[in-house]
Amino acid sequence: MNAAPHNLPCVAAVIVTYNRLEKLRLTLEKTLAQPFSRVVVIDNASTDGTDAYLRGIDDPRLCIVHEPENLGGAGGFARGFEIAVRDTGVEWLACFDDDAYPAADTLTEFADLVPGPEVGGVAAAVYFPDGRICPMNRPGMDIFKSPAVFLRAVLQRFGSVGLNDEVYNSQAPVEVCFSSFVGFFVRCDLVRHQLGLPKAELFVYRDDSLYTLALTQSGHKLLFAPSVRFVHDCSMPSSGRRVYVPLWKAYYIIRNDLPFFRAFAGGYFYFILPLLIIKFLWPIWLYDKPALFWRVAMVALADGLRGSFSRSHDAVKALSSSF
Repeated sequence: MNAAPHNLPCVAAVIVTYNRLEKLRLTLEKTLAQPFSRVVVIDNASTDGTDAYLRGIDDPRLCIVHEPENLGGAGGFARGFEIAVRDTGVEWLACFDDDAYPAADTLTEFADLVPGPEVGGVAAAVYFPDGRICPMNRPGMDIFKSPAVFLRAVLQRFGSVGLNDEVYNSQAPVEVCFSSFVGFFVRCDLVRHQLGLPKAELFVYRDDSLYTLALTQSGHKLLFAPSVRFVHDCSMPSSGRRVYVPLWKAYYIIRNDLPFFRAFAGGYFYFILPLLIIKFLWPIWLYDKPALFWRVAMVALADGLRGSFSRSHDAVKALSSSF
């Protein structure tokens, strides 16, 4: 393992990939150009030549795991975290998707933070390649800390929990409640002991929110650091259109949102539950097959409210197929 420069902490990168070879090429180029002490890549049974590409990279820091089946993003990150923290010399773990990558000065800016022992995690500022803020990666604030804060969020921000643009334009870190896994740094000792691994059974979506929320609810601070930047070359649904293709994605969005908001909202959960259900169901007529979406949504709601995560991905795909 290559040692990090003396003024930088030892940071391992964890990347999960599935059938996005062209984007993975850029991600690894940008990642390996920085002094990460180790780079763990979990290949979720890709079929697009990712395996051959990864085997052709010669870098002693690279640890490649080719999974025999797709574990989803959640399963991939759980596997990657497990491998990364086996090296007791690694102090921090940084994770991101195969279509995201660190800016050229990311690790230098991270080192300049010098986070104290009370800080368990750091969330980077994530941007699209054109410089716009990536909305799906905005860290969230705790709007449920008091009735007054909750009411103010509902009235002033329509219930939004994401950080506003002013915080991104500042250079001062701020404490947040949860974040995504794109540009998320976590202390390895917390992964080894108190936090453990992300919930692989979620498959995709909200594994990051639940994991980072568990970090802050355990008494550790999660800082949003505007100076630590990542790029996320992802696509977003058209404005106002939350239509998920393929349809099985809607199942995971709905099912996994429920345990997240149960943990996040606490005693407010049943107050906001009707609003969540409306949010889930309002796009029904935007789907080509509204009845099929309804069936998927009802099963997802039932599984999410029960906290049941035993349905296999094959079963979810079968549920989401045509009648």
